Amino acid sequence: MKGYAHRLLGLHRAVKERLVAGLLRRPSPTTTAAAMAAPVVIETTVAAAILDADALLLAGKTTPAALFPPFFLVAVEAGSFARGLLLLALYPFLHFVKLEACARAMAMVAFCGLRRDEAARIGRAVLPRHFSRSTSIPSPAPEKMTAAVSSSFPTVMVEAFLKEYVGFDAVVGREVRKAGQHYYSGFMEEDDSAEKEARFMAATKGAAEKSKSENNNRGSQQCYPKPMVFHDGRLAFTPTPARALAMYAYLPLAVFLAAVRMAIYTLLPRRLINPAAALAGVRVIVTSSGNNTTSTTSKTGNGGGRLYACNHRTLLDPIAIASALNKPVSAVTYSLSRVSELLSPIPLLRLTRRREEDRARMSALLARGDDVVVCPEGTTCREPYLLRFSPLFAELADEVSPVAVDEKSAVFYGTSTSPGAKCLDSVYFLMNPRPEYSVRFLQPVRTGGGKSSIEVANTVQGAIADALGFQPTAMTRKDKYLLLAGNEGVVPTKA
Repeated sequence: MKGYAHRLLGLHRAVKERLVAGLLRRPSPTTTAAAMAAPVVIETTVAAAILDADALLLAGKTTPAALFPPFFLVAVEAGSFARGLLLLALYPFLHFVKLEACARAMAMVAFCGLRRDEAARIGRAVLPRHFSRSTSIPSPAPEKMTAAVSSSFPTVMVEAFLKEYVGFDAVVGREVRKAGQHYYSGFMEEDDSAEKEARFMAATKGAAEKSKSENNNRGSQQCYPKPMVFHDGRLAFTPTPARALAMYAYLPLAVFLAAVRMAIYTLLPRRLINPAAALAGVRVIVTSSGNNTTSTTSKTGNGGGRLYACNHRTLLDPIAIASALNKPVSAVTYSLSRVSELLSPIPLLRLTRRREEDRARMSALLARGDDVVVCPEGTTCREPYLLRFSPLFAELADEVSPVAVDEKSAVFYGTSTSPGAKCLDSVYFLMNPRPEYSVRFLQPVRTGGGKSSIEVANTVQGAIADALGFQPTAMTRKDKYLLLAGNEGVVPTKA
């Protein structure tokens, strides 16, 4: 009996290890490219065309497994992990019903009692990233008015992606019934796509020349599909049923690991943090270019502390730099939750977004000899792009040390635009099986010398972009929050 129990325990461990390994295995680019499906044209005229969106979004696969990931993302990101677990528990039974009933059941679990504005945010900020990496979707012809028809997904899930990133003019999808003014009931309405298609074709009938002229102009001005610069959500993997099961199996261990790692960074003496964090699975890779910018005695040239300017991947960027330097640094931030502030192992300085006051605060830190880390982007960016660098940092010291940072998250993203969840950003990053940071110190950049602060900021941005292989952009924090959260990302701060 004891031997049987031992074998059963060994089998349980083996299955768990395989599930976690499957979760961490990323799909190869060749597999993703092979999943591309040719557009299915439902109807076409000289002026307009209607395409089957499901054939594109599902890569031609009409199975519960193909439908599962988008609905699971809605359930978890707009609802909770408990709602996602309920959908996962329902999944085995969906193989015994038709696809229509399968979609209705998934919509019921994902949308029942969900706030309409939150579901719209997920459709705008989370699902486009999933759809863009799941299938390679060609852009519609710019010389025609084009509509995409989906019978499997509610319009709120696919409209933002198909319009904003793929370039369709209209999206004809199913609707989820409302429950009151602000919530969804979860019941999908009957499929009336044929009627909507007829209305779309009627609206474009007889407008061939006008449509052709307007859409040729549209096609020349915009390039589709558009690049995915901003996206939101916590899950850093495509949640297939097997990977979702692996995540739930790993979740208790993830919470324990995060607690241990946070305790290491907040409770241990500085000299013990790096080796203890490494034993706990946190990896920080440090490289340098040019001068020895990691020296503890290297200063800005005016007798004060050294100023480090880095790109912004998560809230832990300054902590990773402090670990790389093996000494404390001060970090400046615009908005930070009280929880993150209390748990931070390094000093934090809150800024006010009042330029002169913020300049005085940072200058005071440098003048008293503190090394200061600034993130001129003003907000995090997950994709290989750099947002515009605010030039204020280039006016604070005679010399700036650029630092190129990057992180790897296999299961959970450590960033969020949702105000209620930002206090958990660092926790989620530390919940990853092997959280990793790379920190690269670049050659210092001199300020002044006839260069404006904007020119210096652009130089630093370009140096960091080259080191990381990222693309510099002129996009700002405001652009990100308007897209993902529908606001400018400004919250009241206390002095």
